[in-house]
Amino acid sequence: MENNWTIEQTKTLFSLARDAKENARGLSHAFSLMSEKTGRSVNSVRNYYYSQLKMFELVPSLAADLGIQLLETPRERFELFGADEINELLQTVLLNKARGISVRKTIADMANGDNKKALRLQNKYRSLVLHHRDKVTEVMRALSESGQNYFNPYLKETVTPGLETDNYKKLNDYISSLDESEVGEFLHIMKKFFA
Repeated sequence: MENNWTIEQTKTLFSLARDAKENARGLSHAFSLMSEKTGRSVNSVRNYYYSQLKMFELVPSLAADLGIQLLETPRERFELFGADEINELLQTVLLNKARGISVRKTIADMANGDNKKALRLQNKYRSLVLHHRDKVTEVMRALSESGQNYFNPYLKETVTPGLETDNYKKLNDYISSLDESEVGEFLHIMKKFFA
């Protein structure tokens, strides 16, 4: 299916979105209807809608010139995490995970049944682990200095402060987890590294 949208299709999409809002239906209903009309996937329709909406917000006269009435939807304020909130999130998850409590359960408890808050916390935790290793390491160091067991998300193990980690055991466990081809590749890399 060709990705080009006509002006009429764009007008229809925004009209369906307005109708869905007026009839207390979600935008997904409008996207589904447009998907059926055009043969495009629902995700493709959704992506196009939001890209056009952004353009119309930047250039409001363009929507008016096309006769498209935009939905007036109040945007929620983007809530940033404070330093204390980040520290609390990391400490709570890393301490609980060391006690055998899952990340999901910990976050659900922190959110007190608020699904939106839980999603926000979960996304932030994942982002911190993936993109802010220095911050996670800082929190782990503080937990270690205070003598508390914590979960290290990079080693995927619980760390007990004061006990040295057996790196040979770790290396052996890692190599044991590899299949034959991966072992060969690993040894090839190690040979180059130590040559």
